[in-house]
Amino acid sequence: MTSASLDPRRRVLCGRANAERVAIRMSAKTGKSHAVVRTGNTLQPFCVMPTGENPPGAIELQVVVL
Repeated sequence: MTSASLDPRRRVLCGRANAERVAIRMSAKTGKSHAVVRTGNTLQPFCVMPTGENPPGAIELQVVVL
């Protein structure tokens, strides 16, 4: 399955921009740093995880709480 064959709504929800918004909101809510991680899965190409629980080299963006 390619990303072109996905429903446009899924492409928006599973995109990097949405993952960034989720990471920022989770960091603000918990007070802990989170990272957007590339998964390699076409149905969920990005996921948000607490910083330190992600595989090395897969981080796309890290949201740091100061």
